[in-house]
Parts: sequence; structure tokens; C-alpha cells
Amino acid sequence: MMAGTIEEYQRLFREATVSDQMKLFRLHVAIYLVVNIIWLALIMMGSITIEPSWAIYYSPVGWGLLIMVHYWFYVRGAENLCKLREETVVAKIK
Repeated sequence: MMAGTIEEYQRLFREATVSDQMKLFRLHVAIYLVVNIIWLALIMMGSITIEPSWAIYYSPVGWGLLIMVHYWFYVRGAENLCKLREETVVAKIK
């Protein structure tokens, strides 16, 4: 077995973290789509009535904004989060 450097470990750890965060993001989007398609279908079929009528968009819009935040901080920013954690660990070691 070949020993790697700490930099190589950090790079591989960051790549794995970014990959994991992308998988979680895709799951989040899939759940969002399923729930909101059912929600809007029930409203359009008349099974649910919401007053005022524009309030039916609270779930898709609000949750959609949260999905954008999820992507921005936890997928796009996953590598930076790893770096912050690494700095915290290094500071504790010193």
C-alpha cells in the first residue's frame, strides 16, 4: 500500500464531500418535485382549496428558494466548508 501525503488526503476528502453533497442535493430536488407536483395536482383537481388563491405558490416558491440555498452553500460551497473544517482541526492540533 502506498502512503499518500496529507494534501492528497485532503483533496480526496474534499472530492468525496462534494460528491456526497451533490447526491443529497439531487435527492432534495427529487423530493421537492414529487411533493409539489402532487400538491399542485390536488389543488387543480379541486381536492384542496386555498385562500387566497396565490397562497398555493408558498410551497413551490419557498421550498425552491431553500433548494437554491442548499445548492449555493452545500454543493457549490462544499469544498470551502471542508477547508474551514480543516482549519479548525489544525488550530486544535497546534
